[in-house]
Amino acid sequence: MLRDKFREFSRDTSSIGQERVDAVNGLADALIAAGHSENATVAEWKDGLNEAWADLLELMDTRSQMLAASYELHRFFHDARETLAQVQHKQQQLPEEVGRDLNTAEAMQRMHSAYEHDIQALSAQVRQVQEDAGRLAKAYAGEKAADIRRHEQAVSQAWAELRGSSQGRRRLLLDTVDKFRFLRAVRDLLLWMDGVRLQIEGQERPR
Repeated sequence: MLRDKFREFSRDTSSIGQERVDAVNGLADALIAAGHSENATVAEWKDGLNEAWADLLELMDTRSQMLAASYELHRFFHDARETLAQVQHKQQQLPEEVGRDLNTAEAMQRMHSAYEHDIQALSAQVRQVQEDAGRLAKAYAGEKAADIRRHEQAVSQAWAELRGSSQGRRRLLLDTVDKFRFLRAVRDLLLWMDGVRLQIEGQERPR
């Protein structure tokens, strides 16, 4: 990766360069201390060398910061696209069937609880995208800032739709289970009443 290669290059260059600059500075100091006839020239060259070295260090630092910022921006776009794809995939996995009877409806309810647990794990990724977008949008302007906001809005909108769909299905399954439980209770009560009626009708009639 370019960022890592430049970081290694910068570290090696700084280390080697500093040794060489220190050596030349030491030589210049020795010449000046010995009362060399060209003291002024030596001091001037020493100052020029140190200034050039400081400029080079600043250039490497600026380049390093630019590469780090570029890497962070590209990573944000990658993470946002990945999170959006995962959210959309979970939306597609949401079934419409609610069950034909109480047993299947309750089974669907259990499956949906597991599904909700799965999508809850995505909330941390969505939140990270939102936080990164808020931070990066302050560092960029124009087209890049607009692109950051577009990616964040796409993720946030898809996440809101997924949560809404999931909550709607949970309510639908609750209503379905309640309906089947009610129907079962009614059926059991009718069977009981039929049994009581048979007992009454089976008793010997008074003469």
